[in-house]
Amino acid sequence: MALGTKRSSRARYLALLALLASSATAAVLGARVAVAQWQPAATRSYGSGRVRITSNGVHGLYPGATRELVLTLHNGDRHHDVRIRRVHVRDIATTKRGCAPSRGNLRIRQYTEPPLRIPPRGARRVVVRLTMPNTVADACQRAVFKLRYSAQTAANDRPR
Repeated sequence: MALGTKRSSRARYLALLALLASSATAAVLGARVAVAQWQPAATRSYGSGRVRITSNGVHGLYPGATRELVLTLHNGDRHHDVRIRRVHVRDIATTKRGCAPSRGNLRIRQYTEPPLRIPPRGARRVVVRLTMPNTVADACQRAVFKLRYSAQTAANDRPR
């Protein structure tokens, strides 16, 4: 077999591998773009008094999908426990004009567990589920929902 024939078949083999790799990469990137079109929550931090709330960013929400929003409640008091009676999350705005911050576009399953006790300078995590209904408005594609978090402390949990 001639040396030129070996190089020619090796070049064809490498070209075929490159073509397959590029088409596979395009398919993977296309899937990522399709899934990442729905971005419901930006990472925010809210706090009032002794309790500060931070969260993870939630990405990849699309019609019919459910994702977890993990809220971390931080007790800023060095000497007293804080008892959290209720945690509430609500959507207040979106980045798209035709996409209203409503239950029809983003459903939020609130935290319903028993009250939390956070030790001094400690933190506790709470999970809230976000669901984008199948009937979501088309205008919500690639929209980012701004969420507001609040925590209600027990009435008898006041520093002395």
